[in-house]
Amino acid sequence: MAESSVRSKKVYTQGTPERPFSLKFTLIDGLLLVGTLIFLVVVLVYEYGQAGGSSYIVLKSVHFHLSRYGLIMSLVMLGTAFYVGIVRKNDVTPWFRRGTYVVFGSMVIQALLGFALMFMGGEPGAPEHIFYGIGTMLCLPFFIFVEVTASKRPSMGSYIWGFFLMMGVIVRCLGTGPRA
Repeated sequence: MAESSVRSKKVYTQGTPERPFSLKFTLIDGLLLVGTLIFLVVVLVYEYGQAGGSSYIVLKSVHFHLSRYGLIMSLVMLGTAFYVGIVRKNDVTPWFRRGTYVVFGSMVIQALLGFALMFMGGEPGAPEHIFYGIGTMLCLPFFIFVEVTASKRPSMGSYIWGFFLMMGVIVRCLGTGPRA
């Protein structure tokens, strides 16, 4: 009797699909997070020292660099999605999903910095910059939702479209950037 319950338990755990939002926090994740935070603090302290104590210039510099980071990461993630989904015909992996969350998080920080700059008196080069910025931030949640709720696999196609759209919106947002 105990043997059959172990056998059924084993079948249950092996047959259970991965839950989309259950990410395990590993030592590597912790080291990457701590390393990223240390790097961010060092960059902010350096920029603050270079700006002569002006927090506006520091925020503007970080906002500028995050926009380029978002464009490069979107290109990298688009290439990865294309390779994994089209060339190898595989599905989304937990590592790819984590990368998507990192890109999304950076776009949220980017948008928050943009709004902080506006409240500090900065003006975008064109009013459309605000809408493109919000669009950049909202691109990935829709495609993440499509991926995690898709009943038919592989769902890597949603990320291919998502990162392609995100790259286009970022390029357009850069074109309507801040006034000199």
